[in-house]
Amino acid sequence: MHRIVQTRLRFDLRTQDCFERRVKEGKTRREIVRCLKRCVAREVFHLVRPTQP
Repeated sequence: MHRIVQTRLRFDLRTQDCFERRVKEGKTRREIVRCLKRCVAREVFHLVRPTQP
């Protein structure tokens, strides 16, 4: 998860925008990375969970 977030922070505009928004809210980098990891976990979960018929 950590590697995914770090890569997204460097290359993904959507993630960079989210980072900037949270900085303006007064969150620390550590808190922001934690939030981004949760977002990544949600995305991965929806991709790997089995679909029900």
